[in-house]
Amino acid sequence: MFKSLFRPLFNAINFKQLEKTAEQGDPDAQNKLGVMYHLGSYIPQDYKKAVYWYTKAANQAHTQAEANLGEMYEYGLGIMRDDAKAVYWYTKAAQHGEANAQNALGWMYEKGKGIEQDYAEAVNWYRKAALQGEADAQYNLGVMYDAGRGVTRDYIQTLIWFRKSAEQGYAPGQTSLGMMYAHGHGVAQDIRIALEWYQKAADQGYSLAQRLLGDYYETEKNIKKAIYWYLLAAKQGETTAQTNLGLMYGVGQDIMKNSIISYALLEMAAAGGNETAQDIRYVIAKELNSDQIKEAHVLAKEPEELWKRIESTVQD
Repeated sequence: MFKSLFRPLFNAINFKQLEKTAEQGDPDAQNKLGVMYHLGSYIPQDYKKAVYWYTKAANQAHTQAEANLGEMYEYGLGIMRDDAKAVYWYTKAAQHGEANAQNALGWMYEKGKGIEQDYAEAVNWYRKAALQGEADAQYNLGVMYDAGRGVTRDYIQTLIWFRKSAEQGYAPGQTSLGMMYAHGHGVAQDIRIALEWYQKAADQGYSLAQRLLGDYYETEKNIKKAIYWYLLAAKQGETTAQTNLGLMYGVGQDIMKNSIISYALLEMAAAGGNETAQDIRYVIAKELNSDQIKEAHVLAKEPEELWKRIESTVQD
């Protein structure tokens, strides 16, 4: 009994000591207290208190608190969302060399959130963070080179930065590196290597990589594996995976035709904004009566039964 109570008691004492130090004006303690409230670590999560303590520390030029406060403003956690204030605090932290803030600031410039859109400035901040080893920024910098935004399009640079990100285990970087190999951009085309990178990202639950594996296995006529990966991606709302699955069940090629499942999947994808799904759905609707369409609507809105039906068709 004593051992089970010791750690909570120890943490409570530590918290009180930290709180006292923060109240005395120590910015490190203030930021740590903000993090604890932000994450709900050892204490109930409270975004407003997190903002309070981050602000105290940030006003003393505490770099990490500046970055943390920028995040709270960007996502509206504990305070009204304000992109301009997010940019303000990210800029302070970024100028102090904080890599996450540099990457976040690059994102704000790229998207024009809270500040005028400026691709060159986005690249500038992504690069600063990428050179510090920030995997997210390395990926973002690769995207800019791939699209030629803020820099001249350069597949070699794209490959370099995607690889750096991928080798750190960042799923979007792994997926994009796989796509470079799949299409032979900046490197000799190699589907085997592409699949290896897709697999690494898919195993982390990254829906785009799961869908790309589904695409590959469908092309190879390995329908069970195609449906397996499409289904994982579809469950996460990946609309192309939902559309591809819907088309497979609608056509009935290499799998038993099921227009109700098809329509439900296409309904989900269309609701997610997939225009191809919207077009195909109208064709499938002609094969269903009103009761069947109602059933498909229910499956689309409450998809647990839909997933079970799909899984059962694969098992059969």
